[in-house]
Amino acid sequence: MTPLPSLTTLLPALQRDDAGRYQAQFAGHCLHSVFQPVYYRSGGVFGHEALLRVQDAAGRALRPDLLFATLDDAAARQLDVLALVMHLHNFAQARCDGCLALNVQAASLQVDGLLPLLQQLAAALGLVPAGLVLEVLEYELEHSPLQLADSLRRVAQAGFGLAIDDFGATASSHSRTRALGPDIIKFDRSMLLDQQQGDGGRFGRELQLAWQIGCRSVVCGVETAAQHEAMQALGLELYQGFHLGRPALLPVRELL
Repeated sequence: MTPLPSLTTLLPALQRDDAGRYQAQFAGHCLHSVFQPVYYRSGGVFGHEALLRVQDAAGRALRPDLLFATLDDAAARQLDVLALVMHLHNFAQARCDGCLALNVQAASLQVDGLLPLLQQLAAALGLVPAGLVLEVLEYELEHSPLQLADSLRRVAQAGFGLAIDDFGATASSHSRTRALGPDIIKFDRSMLLDQQQGDGGRFGRELQLAWQIGCRSVVCGVETAAQHEAMQALGLELYQGFHLGRPALLPVRELL
């Protein structure tokens, strides 16, 4: 497997916009960071999830997954890691309270160089591993080689947080989720919609699993006040969605 690019290779790919935020150029596309807040039940901010935004050469928005689909494996890993580096710089410059959640592709996590790269970058930016949460899709965890679970355990042993995203989106045994014991489970929006339509049995079973593991639960895709109230009635701790906060740029409080 092609090794991950080093920071020496990646950092020159970053540029600043007029406000001092980092962006990057990749394969003729412009990359930006936006951040969506995650809220406690009380209304306070638990943290932010970093999200990649892509524009083509004409300035038109492009879904990131469509760009990834055009790349070979090595280029996709390079794009994934470049986005991580950009997100970390932009979050560090904002000096926000709370944690930062970073989506990482399974293929990137299975390369030995990712963990030292993250450790090096976090130290350089004044971020602590405990405040950085790596998110992987439940489907990837359950259906990837066991090497992925081993890589995630090493990440956790280094002090980083772990989250399983899109939980419940597809039928799964959840065996590896149980064995891994993530810090956070992020429930797919389909669970919320099922609950609202009167089919709450599946959501209840998935919540029970999260409680058994002892991890925090995030309900995603909260888009209306009614959905927020319905999820609060279930006793969930953390909430994310357009009703509460849309993905947005973060302010630059310190140039790094």
